[in-house]
This record gives sequence, structure tokens and C-alpha cells, in this order.
Amino acid sequence: MVFQFLRDRANSLAFAWTINSLAYSIVYPFLPIYLHSERGYPMTTVGLIFPLMGAAIIVSPLIAGTLTDRIGRRLMMQFGQTGRAVLFAVLAVMAFCHAPFWLFAAVLMVNAGVGTFFQVGSDAYLSDISRPEERPRMFSRIRIGTNIGWALGPMLGSFLIGTPFWLLFLLTCALCLLGAWYTGRVCKPTVRHAAAVSGAAARFTVGRLLSDRWLTGTLGCSFVLFLLTSQLYSVMSVYATGVVGISPSALGLIYSLNGFAIIVFQMPMTWLLERFRLLFPVRLVVGAALYTAGYFSLGFAQNAGMMAVSVLTITLGEAAVMPSVYSGVSRLAPAGGTGRYMASLELIRGVGYAVGPFLGATLFDCWPGRPLLLWGTLSLLGVAAASGYVLLARRMIATRYLHS
Repeated sequence: MVFQFLRDRANSLAFAWTINSLAYSIVYPFLPIYLHSERGYPMTTVGLIFPLMGAAIIVSPLIAGTLTDRIGRRLMMQFGQTGRAVLFAVLAVMAFCHAPFWLFAAVLMVNAGVGTFFQVGSDAYLSDISRPEERPRMFSRIRIGTNIGWALGPMLGSFLIGTPFWLLFLLTCALCLLGAWYTGRVCKPTVRHAAAVSGAAARFTVGRLLSDRWLTGTLGCSFVLFLLTSQLYSVMSVYATGVVGISPSALGLIYSLNGFAIIVFQMPMTWLLERFRLLFPVRLVVGAALYTAGYFSLGFAQNAGMMAVSVLTITLGEAAVMPSVYSGVSRLAPAGGTGRYMASLELIRGVGYAVGPFLGATLFDCWPGRPLLLWGTLSLLGVAAASGYVLLARRMIATRYLHS
């Protein structure tokens, strides 16, 4: 039964994402604890690793997208995983030898950038092996696989946190190697990519990205939405514990709800949106509206239960948006440009997730005791994104654009 399930290449790719997200999430949530509590670095210093990693995630998709189109999707997936395995092995040695903070920061920054090669290669590979109408469901499977890994990883990491931290790095290294071996076995080169490399990829230019009004419109609206969605793991955590007054353990359960709700509701949400045969910008309007309602409702939250309802609404928005925006951008891509189109989405998402927390923190400092004003203002980003998607959908309908 399991073998039959994994023979489907989309399911195999989703399982590869499970392995990769499991590997990363075993160690990622506990890095600040290791560097601050065990190594004694102040939190102001530890906090520097996150903008550095964010900078790498912003820059690297530009390289990953070009190489994915010119060299190959499968090779980039392998490079992303094996490269990360090597870097995690280096981190294990550094932890064993108590290396200085600046070395950890540098290696973690490179590690974050290398990880985008697997992401961009995977997105382009999935586009190659699927028909346009299949992609929302296939990207939904990727989301489920990713969230399974993110749900299991922190639990396994917390169980092993009493062991030397260098062992966690070694375990992560082993999982990355397992992911590379697995994708090497199941993700065979595609005919579509071979044809693209022969000529179309070489002729594709960056100017094509900038001149595609459907792509720039989608990315512009999505950037505004990512500014809002980035608040979930930044401002909301401080707001929940400092203003609402819930315990860190209760907050952890709420975040777990986010991961498990994606596993449960992702496919039903995709099926519901497909049933009405909506253009992908219209699907994004639905998701942006759910995001807006969820974040706005945080202004009324007075306990953990009310916050859980808000996060569940936000999660439904995530289930509507993420497969739709990835499948939508993949459908816009011309021959030879899929890797760079998908990389442009990763780039915009990275910038949004780098800028969004700073924007939210600034508003939080301005209105620490006025939650309705804080979340109401942030929710306007969702309204703006939804309005932009509506205009994009209207123009597509007016020009008889047939992608859905």
C-alpha cells in the first residue's frame, strides 16, 4: 500500500518535503535556546542570525531559478539537500568544538540560502510532471507533506534536547542525506525540462519576468499579503504572551493547531475551490479574505481559546492561498522560464517575511495597549491584497485569459 502510494511522483515529492522539513524543524526552533542558554550569548546577539538567514533566502532564489532552468530541476534538488547535509555536518563539528558565534551565523546564513535550491527545483519539477489543472491539488500535497514534517520535527527535537546539541545537527545531516538519496531514486529527469534546456531556457531573459503583467500583478499583491501573513510567528507570539497573557505552552499548542489544521483541511479546501472552477486570483481573494478575518479577530482575543479560533481562520486562509499562488505562477511561466518564475515567487515571499515582522513590531510598539488598532491596521494589508487580486481577476476575464 505504501509503495503504491509513493509510486506517484507528486506523492513522492511530498514525502521528500516531509523529510526535508522534518530535518530542518528538529533543530531550527532550538537554535536560540542553544546559543543563548548553553553558549551564553545575549538574545540581541542571537537575534542577528534571523535577518542574516532572511537575507540569504532573498538573494539565493535568483541564482537557484536560473540554474534550475539551465542545468536541471533534479540536480538542483540534489544540490540543495546534499549541500545542506554538508553544512549541518560542519555545524555539528562547530558545536562540538564550541566555535564562536560569528562562524555559526555565517554557516547558518549559507545553509538557508542553499535550502532554496531544493525549493525552487521542486516547484519547477512539480510543474513539469503535472498538467495545469492538476497543480493546485499537487501543491496541496506538498503543503501537507511540509506540515507533517514541521509538526513532528519540534516534538522530536524537544525529546532529544537533553542530548549534546551537536548530535541534533548530525541527525539533521543524516535526514538531509536520506532526502537526497530518496529524490535521486524517485524523481527522474523530465522530458519537458530536457526540451527547455535545449533552447528556450537559454533565450529566456530577466526582462521577460518584468514585462509579464500577470506575473508582476500576482507578485505585487502577494507581497502585500505576505507582509500580513508573516505576523503569525513574529508579532503574534509577543502579543499572545505579553498582552493576552497566555502561557508559552498554550502558545505552542496554538502553533501546533496551525500545522495539524493544514494537514486536515488542505485537500478539502483545494477541492472546494476547484469545484467552482475559479481563476487563481479569485481563489487568492478567498484566501486573503480569510487571512484578513483571522488577523482582525486577534484584536478581540482575550484568552487562548479565542486565539485558537483566530489561528484556525488564518490557517484556512493559508490553505486557500499557498497552493493557488504557486500553481498560478507555474501556469504563467513560459517554456524555459519555470524555474525563474517560481524563484521570483520565493524571492517576493522572502522579502515579505523579512519586512513584515519589522512593520508589525513597529506598530506594536506604537499601540501596545490598543489591540484593535494594531490588528485592524495590519488587516488592511489583507484588504489591499484582496482588492488587487480582484482587479487582476477582472482584467484576466476581460482579456479572456483562460488559466484557472
